[in-house]
Amino acid sequence: MSEYRIAPTANRSIVGVMNEFAFLADTWRDAARPNLLELAVRLAATPCSPFYQRHVSPDRELTAIVQQSPTIW
Repeated sequence: MSEYRIAPTANRSIVGVMNEFAFLADTWRDAARPNLLELAVRLAATPCSPFYQRHVSPDRELTAIVQQSPTIW
């Protein structure tokens, strides 16, 4: 187990992305039968402003990182 600290951020871009993801998750979630895996996959494909200069979405960013360093996986 690792220790983690949660602290406020001064980066408004990160706060904006987190708020947008929370809104999208609430909108896309099926209240009757929530499928968290489907929701996670859909959120991972969502374009994010911090990734616009690179791979646009979290799933593409992760794919690029894994392809650059396949020996760590």
